Amino acid sequence: MWRGQSGAQLSGAFLEPPGRLGAAQGGGRGHVRAAHWLTRLRERTFGIATWDAARISDEWFRAHFDYAAEVVQQWLAYGGVDLSRARLLNFGCGDGITDLALALRHGVTAIHGVDIRREYAKLPRIAREQLGMARLPSALTFETIAPGTPLAPRCGSMDAIVSWSTFEHVQREQLLPILRDLHECLRPGGVFFLQIEPLFYSPWGSHLRRYDDVPWHHLLASEDELWRIIEAHQGPIAADEVDFGFADFGVEGYKRFVFKEYQQLNRLTADELVDLAGQAGFAIERQERRCVEMDVPQTLAERHPRERLLNNEILLLLRRT
Repeated sequence: MWRGQSGAQLSGAFLEPPGRLGAAQGGGRGHVRAAHWLTRLRERTFGIATWDAARISDEWFRAHFDYAAEVVQQWLAYGGVDLSRARLLNFGCGDGITDLALALRHGVTAIHGVDIRREYAKLPRIAREQLGMARLPSALTFETIAPGTPLAPRCGSMDAIVSWSTFEHVQREQLLPILRDLHECLRPGGVFFLQIEPLFYSPWGSHLRRYDDVPWHHLLASEDELWRIIEAHQGPIAADEVDFGFADFGVEGYKRFVFKEYQQLNRLTADELVDLAGQAGFAIERQERRCVEMDVPQTLAERHPRERLLNNEILLLLRRT
């Protein structure tokens, strides 16, 4: 996801971007390029490292390896993208699990993930534990960037861009500049699949449901009240809500991290996102707004449009014309 620390760098094996992307900042690029070249050579000779989806035991991994990758593939296919030939950019790649699935399950041969955190550095270990993979595919490259870093100067002529549950974390003043930059990253006719779930005004739009299951509580309670609920939470949280960064923080540290993420949400609505995409120069090729069926508290119905409160997810397919 698009959140956390700043700093631009390339790091670790399989993280050096190919072609024009190699102009990115970072040390040891020659070593990483060599490792990437050797991996490609090994794949040409022996094929991609073997993997076994039957080994998957982590629900967070399963959700991003199966469901998220499947949705991305379907929407890009609708946009006419040939994944076996396309150059893809994943904006807000997080731990890189979906990138891995696109390469293994859907034939992607070149996908570059960028994020402001280095969660993707865990991917070799995750792939080994969850799939039994000895090495990552050479199709994957990753990069750490500072928030708002322009990508178009070195990531031009992309065939497609993907962004999964990322744009709700981007600071409001950066939304339009980033969308314009991503527009310039695409070749003419290229497509951008963008998804957000949950949207802020939906029942669990706070991203705090792992600790507080009361719908719309973030719109009804004060921040102090919400924090007291989270701080007092005991026991396990839902398995599909435990990402691979949990161990970095510990139980109490993760509570603080997640609550800070809530405080920094940009509260973007679906209408605002569509409008910003148009301002950035994109043509809206397809959109889907998924809503929940629930009774809306009267106090909220008086303050917000009902559609906004029930709209949990938006999926957009944008095109550079």
